[in-house]
Amino acid sequence: MKKYVIFDMDGVLVDTEPLHYQVWKQAFSERGLEIDHDHYKDCIGSTNQFLLELILKNYGRDFRDDPTMLTRFIEIKDQYVKENGFPKIEYAAEAVKELHRRGYKLAVASSSPIRYIRLAMENLGIKDCFSVLQSGEQVKNPKPAPDTFLAAARSLGAEPENCVVVEDSTKGTQAAKAAGMYCIGFANPHSGNQNLCAADVSVYPFKKVLEKILQLQ
Repeated sequence: MKKYVIFDMDGVLVDTEPLHYQVWKQAFSERGLEIDHDHYKDCIGSTNQFLLELILKNYGRDFRDDPTMLTRFIEIKDQYVKENGFPKIEYAAEAVKELHRRGYKLAVASSSPIRYIRLAMENLGIKDCFSVLQSGEQVKNPKPAPDTFLAAARSLGAEPENCVVVEDSTKGTQAAKAAGMYCIGFANPHSGNQNLCAADVSVYPFKKVLEKILQLQ
């Protein structure tokens, strides 16, 4: 019985992928670099450090050791969140609350920094539904490596084969399967043209995520 559910956050619980692109686009533009989505999209589902590696590869600009770049990203994003809150995925919070009510053990395993994970879950009013909040920045290897999901499973006290992962990105679905977990691909149209073929099943909208999880009992 799969009673452990691990959610990615960006593009799954909060609809932040379009926001992240616009924030990074502004931050890089202020440094004289214009980025396009085709070169950005490969970082969706991974960490900020992976994005900076991608920028070096695609544009020949090295921001990896420039802390002011990440600081500026945080400033722009924080201002948006302060004014608007986190962009919501329709029915995601309700589904989390229903799973919690039914006794499922829940975790978030996201590539975002831990403070954003906490802030987003508080903003949605579902932080108390989760036993574990796991950031990819707390493990050695980010998605598509399985480290983030395996760390979340360990903290839940669960074996990987008893876990269900909900992911919206190519790298995230690959990470879930590398971890030996059942993976539901959430086909979020705002997450770019993600290849979810690694997932066991792909669904949309979010109500179907809940339906699929309940069918796995």
